[in-house]
Amino acid sequence: MKICIFGADGRTGVEVVNYAKQQGFDVTAFVYSDAINKYFPNGVSIKKGDVMNYEAVLEALKDSQGVISVVGHIKGSDALMQTKGITNIVRAMEELGIKRVLSLTGTGARIEGDTPSIIDKVLNYIVGIIDPERINDGVQHLKILQNSHSDWTVVRVLKLGDSNIEVVNYKLTDGGPAELQTSRKKIAKILIDLISNDTYIKKAPVVSG
Repeated sequence: MKICIFGADGRTGVEVVNYAKQQGFDVTAFVYSDAINKYFPNGVSIKKGDVMNYEAVLEALKDSQGVISVVGHIKGSDALMQTKGITNIVRAMEELGIKRVLSLTGTGARIEGDTPSIIDKVLNYIVGIIDPERINDGVQHLKILQNSHSDWTVVRVLKLGDSNIEVVNYKLTDGGPAELQTSRKKIAKILIDLISNDTYIKKAPVVSG
């Protein structure tokens, strides 16, 4: 299966690319900066571009059967970077006849029936005061996917962290509560496990353990 990974030059993206390649996927890494290329294994096809540019997204997606977006905010990025990026991705997918897409966002993107922990509520309340645009972006990007014709899954996480511990097990729930911190290696495993799995199609599971 050939998959295209957007946000591949972020810390999470690098983990997703590496794990996908380990699992035998044909990988296209969509990057904003050439400097990250040294972190990818041999055999990864690298496409440089801006997810805000529709033509660049369309070109990167050609011949792909699945899509993963781990696009995140960086200093100076558009306040709706995730939303505008996923809009371009979904549009290109429809043009090319691609159905499967996974995206990563925060638990601040709430869904009816969620059961967030007190810590989750407090942390997202703080983020909502300091950086409300980030939460709004996650919410709006989820709406784009919900209104699309794609086979989408949005994986929601409370807080990302780094760990070199090998990930064997993980727990996903429909509405939480979320675990306090999730390693990027765990996110990589979850996303690659789900790309060819229909369990969470048109759902937004929370990483809970």
